[in-house]
Amino acid sequence: MPRLKKIDPKAFLDAFAEDEEVGAEEKIWSPSLSGSQDELFNSTSKYILAYGERASGKTFVLGGHKLVRHCYENFNALALIIVGVKSQATQGGVWHKLQTEILPEWKEGLGIDYTDEKMDLQKAPYIDVQNRYGGWSRISLMSAPFGTMLIDRIKGFEPSYVFVDELTNLDSPSYFEAVVQQLGRRQGIEGIQQYCAACNPDGPSHWVYKRFFENPLDDEGNYNHDYHVVHVKIAENEKNLPEGYYKRVMEAVSNDPIEAKRMLEGEWVDRPSGDALLAPYFSKPLHVKGDAKTGIVPNPDFPIIIGYDPGSVNNAMVFMQCLIGKEKSMWIVFDELVFVNQKIPYTKIVPYLYRKMKYWNERVGKKFTYVHISDNSAFNQYRAKTGSYDVKDFEDISKEKCEVFDLEPIRMKAAPKFQGSVEGRVRLLIAKLVQEEIVFSAQCTEVIKSVRHLASEKGKDGKYDPSLAMKPKRSVYIHAFDALTYPIMFYDVKPTMPTPNVRTSSIVEINA
Repeated sequence: MPRLKKIDPKAFLDAFAEDEEVGAEEKIWSPSLSGSQDELFNSTSKYILAYGERASGKTFVLGGHKLVRHCYENFNALALIIVGVKSQATQGGVWHKLQTEILPEWKEGLGIDYTDEKMDLQKAPYIDVQNRYGGWSRISLMSAPFGTMLIDRIKGFEPSYVFVDELTNLDSPSYFEAVVQQLGRRQGIEGIQQYCAACNPDGPSHWVYKRFFENPLDDEGNYNHDYHVVHVKIAENEKNLPEGYYKRVMEAVSNDPIEAKRMLEGEWVDRPSGDALLAPYFSKPLHVKGDAKTGIVPNPDFPIIIGYDPGSVNNAMVFMQCLIGKEKSMWIVFDELVFVNQKIPYTKIVPYLYRKMKYWNERVGKKFTYVHISDNSAFNQYRAKTGSYDVKDFEDISKEKCEVFDLEPIRMKAAPKFQGSVEGRVRLLIAKLVQEEIVFSAQCTEVIKSVRHLASEKGKDGKYDPSLAMKPKRSVYIHAFDALTYPIMFYDVKPTMPTPNVRTSSIVEINA
């Protein structure tokens, strides 16, 4: 699609402003929105935050209709969508909705054209949208699971509009500070170049609350109107939701007082240190499938991923798959080997593991590709008693045993580890639970226990400490959690997801 890069924007817009016939032909149309959605759509503040319960329509407005209007009304605009994980946007999220619902609505309403998704040299997807000047504006998607990655990736971008989705799931103020420094530079843009974000409520200790609720206040308590915060309620959008969805969301949070205040009343409430980390987001009817006898059977079109947390007295191995569909990705957890407070040598654990692998090959009738992922400390933590490293021991023993089981030797991959990576894995798993992108076999009792009982560290003298709110307490439940989340971290940081064995795959229903 042609771009108007060589035309001077100011000269072009001055000439356009003098052309009365072009202005006279402009159509008047706008999408149908609810009260708070309309408030967001027409806000002229520089920094806009929409918060509320899931499926309230906040993303639909800021990352959809308001974004497209910006692209239509401005010459050569660049609208940038930022998400923590790419699949969050493309698998049923804002990027998917743009292509399947929002852009088609604008095409029908105003007759504007747009391209199919394309990729730039950095493999970032983009869509070009026709603007009212006869040229093209661009919508681009960027993923950055951690603030340190975003700081590097945002350099060189000069967006005129930014939308950040699920802001409270992102780990640092860099998702605001690094981004707004790139705004305001783009030429040929009428009006304010805006930063917009959507999220679910968290607590007053969260950096998002401090940025949008506390920082804009001056010494006299007056609010800086460059900021605009709107609570978007799910009740306003209930008519657009699948039948029964609203009731299901309400029931899912009703038994947890903290989450109920956040999701039912829109309050920003901190979860006490030492409280359960994952249990408030876990629902047995939503997240547990199969029964104690049959469990879940892996999909033969995808590789099996095994997450490891090896150790001298505690060992956990979790069998998983990441199923990639056209509209959504889904992690399934279908088997486990968890040994806690048991000194079992790797010479016995590796055969246990191979028996599990062979069992699934025979049960499904398919020789799976197995991907093995552990924490990188298993690669570099030297154990004096064995005179070796955990990964080397696993791999060496597997070379000796693999032929007996007709399987390949284990070749381990390392999940990234950096400052804040443990809390990052907690946030990633919470996001999967909330977005209903992970299910567990009823047979995975140890993994389910870890999700239900893993707690955060307590503050000194029992006082609340926001720095510990997402830090897991060392307990018997940490090992299954680690083995479960290393693969999720590994693939959420990598630019590509597990590759299916067939060219066209879809997610089939996982029976309860």
